[in-house]
Amino acid sequence: MSPIGDKATAARRPHDAEASRRALLDAAREVFDEVGYDRATTREIGDRAGVDPALIARYFDSKEGLFIAAIAAGGEDDEIDYAPPELLRFLIERWDERGHNPISRALASPALTPGAREQISTVVGDRVVDGLVAELRGRGTADAELRAELLVALAVGVAMTRANGTLEALAAAPREQVLATLAPMLDALAG
Repeated sequence: MSPIGDKATAARRPHDAEASRRALLDAAREVFDEVGYDRATTREIGDRAGVDPALIARYFDSKEGLFIAAIAAGGEDDEIDYAPPELLRFLIERWDERGHNPISRALASPALTPGAREQISTVVGDRVVDGLVAELRGRGTADAELRAELLVALAVGVAMTRANGTLEALAAAPREQVLATLAPMLDALAG
């Protein structure tokens, strides 16, 4: 068990709302990663965090709200280079490294409501698309919003297809080969 769920730590944890919220987010990422969204329970997450599971409802409204918050907080420390080739590399590498975990699979779970998927898309949009739009505008690219969304759609589509193995050659190809093959398309889309 991780230090997050250490009962001795839980007994000594001060009643600090921000510390409890952060502990729940950390524990949620661990539990969702280990067992997936469908099998994760609020009790397990609360126990792992060393706090009362009822705090999930207080801070996040529901397990779904906690899942969305965990995804949003999950990339806060990532430094992203929004130049299109580097952004594609970042997204594909991240998916290749983390895409086979239950959090990524949970995005396709029937247990997630359409509203949750929309909120997750908004989180991704706020972080990735908006940064790319700013990068493209800085270059003087026309239709920056459309081009940014096309670039992100291309990157996410390639990453997901590689992860789920739908297209065998793409799934089996080395990452560097995929990136080199896509480079001319990225340059064209970036304007």
